Amino acid sequence: MDFKDPFDGYQLTKHPSSASSDPLSSAPNSPLQWRDLQPDVERILRGYKPLRQKDDTADVLRAFLKYLCKDAQTTLMREIKQFGDKPAELRQLRNFLVDSILKPMMMAGGKQPKSLTPSPVREVAFGIQLSMTQIEPSSRSDQSILKKRCLRRDNNRCILTGMVDRAYFKSLPPQRRGDLIVCTTECAHIIPFALRKFDPNSAQETEVKAQIWVALERYFPFIKGKIGPESINTPANAVTLRSDIHVQFGAFDISTETTAVAHKYSIYKSEPRDYVNRDIPPFVTLTQSDPAVEMPDPDFLRLHYQVSMILKVSGIGEKLRKTIWENENSVDEIQPDGSTDLGHIISRKMLMNV
Repeated sequence: MDFKDPFDGYQLTKHPSSASSDPLSSAPNSPLQWRDLQPDVERILRGYKPLRQKDDTADVLRAFLKYLCKDAQTTLMREIKQFGDKPAELRQLRNFLVDSILKPMMMAGGKQPKSLTPSPVREVAFGIQLSMTQIEPSSRSDQSILKKRCLRRDNNRCILTGMVDRAYFKSLPPQRRGDLIVCTTECAHIIPFALRKFDPNSAQETEVKAQIWVALERYFPFIKGKIGPESINTPANAVTLRSDIHVQFGAFDISTETTAVAHKYSIYKSEPRDYVNRDIPPFVTLTQSDPAVEMPDPDFLRLHYQVSMILKVSGIGEKLRKTIWENENSVDEIQPDGSTDLGHIISRKMLMNV
């Protein structure tokens, strides 16, 4: 199956602190830092002066601080403190988080944002340059192999509903079919497949993906060393889902929160009344029917859940959905008299206003 890279055409802009004389230290975070930074960061966010109408910088930063792990919270609080007296750079930090994490993660399966904001931190910029040398091109040729492996592991069922894969059901003799409920299943990547594939002839696309990976590893440090652009297509990063649930999962409307029990997850549904969710129970326990196929990594599902909650609490998820809906349902007519607001159309199409 051909795969069109969703990041084709992205443009990067320089972050104001890439030239900062006081870049963040690469020293490890500590619990003491986390505690000491909290009052300063809350004071900064409370006193933030919006740069424009509907400036959601403080809300977005608070949403990240609420759901990131403690180590990443400390990293982000150090950044907020560094730029605390510079509202424009705090806004740029907000844009970096939205452009490098929320937009790509939510949109990787469909229309893509065309502009990403580089990090204000010099050490992050260096990491992006390093990552650019490590990304290798790939194709989707092994996708069918991955799906077969995940189906074997997941007992040929959607992991959330227990419904049986349609093709597998048809392969069963009639006496074994019983009252099984069937569905069309798909192999769903937890961290999007699009973060692997890229055009090796496009330095710009490579830079975009390098920036995304640096951001993911910086703010979700528990995935570092476990996955990268070369290992996206692995059973640890994939689950079998009913096709319509896959759509919701990819849009972060459905996610799984870890519990104290290994491989048992609480199911988050952004729209509980949606018909897609009626067959999904409150909790699921993942099983391993084929021990040769590794289980979905709890840390990848943890990242997926954290992004889901940040999208919801920050309001960015709703803004993205609204903008995408407008793009899909509007016809932009260019007036010959020059009265058309081309800037607005371009900004909307490229999701630059979110």
